[in-house]
Amino acid sequence: MLLRPAVLAIACLSVFAGSSSASALVRARRGRQVGACNSHRSQAVKKTRRVLVWDKPAGIDPDSGGQLTTLYACRRPAGVSVRIGQNATDGAEYVGNVATSDLRITGTLVSDVFTSGLASQEACYKSEDASDAQCATAATETARVFNLTTRRSLRQTLAGAAVAYAFSPAGAIAWEAPTSPGTTGSPLMLQAVGFNPSGLKKGLIETLDTGALGSSLQFAGLTLRWTNAGQSKSVVVSNAG
Repeated sequence: MLLRPAVLAIACLSVFAGSSSASALVRARRGRQVGACNSHRSQAVKKTRRVLVWDKPAGIDPDSGGQLTTLYACRRPAGVSVRIGQNATDGAEYVGNVATSDLRITGTLVSDVFTSGLASQEACYKSEDASDAQCATAATETARVFNLTTRRSLRQTLAGAAVAYAFSPAGAIAWEAPTSPGTTGSPLMLQAVGFNPSGLKKGLIETLDTGALGSSLQFAGLTLRWTNAGQSKSVVVSNAG
């Protein structure tokens, strides 16, 4: 049976409209699958099923002259990215002034240690007028925690010239540092602070021990373990929850 021209036109229009609708649906589905966070997968530094940490160039480090990179973290697939740190490569004369280390992802909790002033510290040690004590504390270290679900963050400045650091996603940070930075053989001091993993509210800093502390700190949950003069010690840190 032959179709009349008007009927044929309607049939063709229906097929075209159906094809366009299907294409639009595929595009929409693809857009939802990629998401704002997952769009940075090619720049990933570290990732889990729920979180992506990525970086991008950020120009020149003004203190060392090296290349500067900024780190971001986001909740997959479509979460907003938050800045969590920076890294700088060495310049012609000095090391990069900033560095991000100890990067960890636990659930939607991201933690790291951000160090700044490294180029200034190196310049200090090269100066004939500066003392070792001044140079030892020229760089600062800050432990930082980001909850990508609640979008809250925590920053804890560590003691100058910290020599050991430990983090528990259950809600605690611990670190060791010389009681007299820049002095050879200075006894070490162990400090810790608890925090609520959800609200990231900190408790009070506690001094747990001093003396000939080992440089290995380990958390099992909220139980912190370390050694002093070769003797094993442990304590449960309150997470301020």
